[in-house]
Amino acid sequence: MRFHRVDLTEPTADSRLAELLEKERCEALVHAAFFKAPGVEREYMHELEVIGSLHVMNACAAAGVGRLVVISTAQTYGPHADNPGFLTEAHPLRPHAEAYSIQDRAELEGLLRVFSERHRGMNVVVLKPCGVMGPNADSLLVQHLSGAAVTTVMGFDPLMQFLHEEDLLHALQLALIQDVRGSFNLAGEGVLPLSTLLRLAGKRSVPVPHPMLYRLAYLPWLSRTGEVPAAFYDHLRFGWVVDTARAKTLLGFEPTYSTKEAWLSFVVSRRMRSYR
Repeated sequence: MRFHRVDLTEPTADSRLAELLEKERCEALVHAAFFKAPGVEREYMHELEVIGSLHVMNACAAAGVGRLVVISTAQTYGPHADNPGFLTEAHPLRPHAEAYSIQDRAELEGLLRVFSERHRGMNVVVLKPCGVMGPNADSLLVQHLSGAAVTTVMGFDPLMQFLHEEDLLHALQLALIQDVRGSFNLAGEGVLPLSTLLRLAGKRSVPVPHPMLYRLAYLPWLSRTGEVPAAFYDHLRFGWVVDTARAKTLLGFEPTYSTKEAWLSFVVSRRMRSYR
């Protein structure tokens, strides 16, 4: 293993990266240079995740890389009351209007589709996992669900899906060796209501009416993430459950952990840390 530092926000990042890819005779590139949660530096995050990704695409094309795998998120479908029971890869991307970090990821997916059409000789693969859980997982959703008491939106009990972190790595391996292209939804088997997940973990739900929740949490959430509370909590109001048939059929992906097992793996690992 060799490490090279490349700042994707630099104007010459694409040429620098292309030189490295040619030098190392790289056959495939995994692009996962994304923030795990939104932050207040909105312009910088956009520069890295969208413009930086364009540098990656240009470098792959210039260096003749045969495969580009990008890790996105199922949140790009957006949480909406009119979402179907299961979202397929053909469903339009409708990220939450206030979730600028997810909007950036949706913009990137649009750019990748155009890039893939222009470079038919390159296999461009986009992995779209739902909420990733496990001993080492970290995200806004993970942080929110880690406490003994979890704030929920009163009157809403959405169906949830989780993907274990090891299954995400397995899907990544498959994306690097299978002759596939396009987007692939990833999730563990089964869906469970949020209330059931909290009961399984012995966690207490603290339901708050969403108008009150959004007003009370506005300033703390804005200072922490740069986004309004609705950008996160609407994902705990409306469903965004994905269909994984394409990943099973074309990618050959069979998750080891179900949604329930991925959740319990996360819960048990966090509980064990408290005993150290």
